[in-house]
Amino acid sequence: MGAQLRVDGVRHYRGGHEVLHVDSLDIHDGEQVCVLGPNGAGKTTLLRLLAAAERPHTGRVSVDGTDIEHGGIALRRRAAYATQRPGLLSTSVARNVTLPLAWRKVPRKRRRDLADDALRLLGVAHLADRQAAGLSGGEQQRVNLARALAIDPDVLLLDEPAASLDAESRLSFLHDLGRALTGRTTTVVHVSHRADDALRLADRAIALVDGNVWQDDTADAVIRRPADANVAALVGYDNLLDAHVRTDGEVTVRGEHTGLPWHGEPGPVVVAAFATGVCVGSSASAGVPARVERVVPGPGYRTVVLEGNPPLLASIPLRAPAPSAGQHVRISFDPDLSRVLPRSVATHRGPAPAPAPSPRVPAHAATASGT
Repeated sequence: MGAQLRVDGVRHYRGGHEVLHVDSLDIHDGEQVCVLGPNGAGKTTLLRLLAAAERPHTGRVSVDGTDIEHGGIALRRRAAYATQRPGLLSTSVARNVTLPLAWRKVPRKRRRDLADDALRLLGVAHLADRQAAGLSGGEQQRVNLARALAIDPDVLLLDEPAASLDAESRLSFLHDLGRALTGRTTTVVHVSHRADDALRLADRAIALVDGNVWQDDTADAVIRRPADANVAALVGYDNLLDAHVRTDGEVTVRGEHTGLPWHGEPGPVVVAAFATGVCVGSSASAGVPARVERVVPGPGYRTVVLEGNPPLLASIPLRAPAPSAGQHVRISFDPDLSRVLPRSVATHRGPAPAPAPSPRVPAHAATASGT
């Protein structure tokens, strides 16, 4: 089974500065959610509040309607919290996974069966008798997740478990993690700074910027229809260009028409475009004038770097003719890969005084083993 998580009127501070401000957030029973945000956005703080590793300075965090602060150890044991650093014990892999089960009085034979199943799902069953200290970082993180899954938690909290892995190991890890979560009713909250994590592991994405919820929608919608330039930068749009909407509704960049649609008010906006959505044409074609700074070869495509502050990036297939450095060109925007966005959807919240710190919950209250 899963659990319903709710955050109401939460404000949290560090060093006198507000690091999290969430008025209302519901995560439904069995839902898989990815919280996206840059470094310092408040992602880990939110996760620690959900894990009862810290108490909010103001507001309430609840599980199935019960305040985490008053739920006691029984409530906290319903969750497993896997941090970026696995924190494995200096013993065998199998014992690392079975110990949390022993603390829950699970019979010995059943413990090993559950541990074997979890290790198999994460692709490390062959390491069961190895010492955890001798494993690679990727192997340790897989064991860490197996330890969390073996207790069959109602809530699984993941703090960027793939952050330290190289590209190849990361893709394999996320594939196996997604497979391990398939068919479970566990409520999963996964924080990351990478939008592709949301597409691979989540039904829903929450964009967190400066400690505030900027956008809350399906993972696909947050990436394809970001709320503003802040979210577009977060989810990986390569280009963010200052633009202007005229009174006749035309969207212009550097004074030239883009042909992109906009249904809001005239004024300053941002054109967000993936590099693959920027089309490079001759100087005689229609579009926004630009000058090629350099052309960078890549696997299957070339990246054309166009002068600007910051530079504008365009990707063209290897089979297509490429412009030369110094050449004057015109660019246009593919409407399927470009968006016209407001600069910001948030209103500025003035600085608020930090209240006196609330007592911290003991560090052992929530760990990857779900104690």
